Amino acid sequence: MASITSPSSDQKHSVALLVARDRRRYALSPFFAKSDGLLVVDPVERRRRYRANAARTNESARDLILASGATRLICGFVAAPDRDRLRAAGIDIRLGSCARTVSDLVSSFESLPAA
Repeated sequence: MASITSPSSDQKHSVALLVARDRRRYALSPFFAKSDGLLVVDPVERRRRYRANAARTNESARDLILASGATRLICGFVAAPDRDRLRAAGIDIRLGSCARTVSDLVSSFESLPAA
């Protein structure tokens, strides 16, 4: 009998955010390509992973998002071509306010407006 593989915990629960980073503090970045990196938060297991966006290009930001395995993304801005490519890959993209904390954004993902 073949087994069905379920998505990993990261994929089921995690939310990716394009962030600006100041030492150990993270805030939602108002930029897509120019964000400092990608923060992946698993609110169920209370885990965070950060990956730097060293190249700071649209392509590098998209690659970070796709490689993270997250199916939910919060960003401050996303241009239509990037939005369309990520949506085609099955990612639910929401827009958030840079004035809100990362924790608040993650916990209110469902109520954020779609990009």
